[in-house]
Amino acid sequence: MTLQQFYDSVDESLDEVLVRLHKEERIAKYLGLFLQDPSFNDLEKAFEEEDIEKAFRSAHTLKGVAANLGFQKLFEASSALTEDLRPREFTINSDTLFTAVLNNYSNVIENIRKFLA
Repeated sequence: MTLQQFYDSVDESLDEVLVRLHKEERIAKYLGLFLQDPSFNDLEKAFEEEDIEKAFRSAHTLKGVAANLGFQKLFEASSALTEDLRPREFTINSDTLFTAVLNNYSNVIENIRKFLA
């Protein structure tokens, strides 16, 4: 799978990421590093433990990482969750917004693994 095929598989734009990161090799490296990023796991654990501060920080961090790598759908889902958690309390929407993040994150991770295989 090429880098273009990877971005096509997650329905995102490689061209937008190239503007930011300039080289395909650099982007491929960061995709590999994304697999090791603890933000999503921290977010999931924070929801399990009902740790609102950790949930907010993790969602906010994931939002930034997703934006840098051009994962617009994951960025949007993480951004919505970040704003929901900004008052530092879980709301009636928090679980639904977390599920949207989970679904987008899972799709990205699955396709990164295919790309790196």
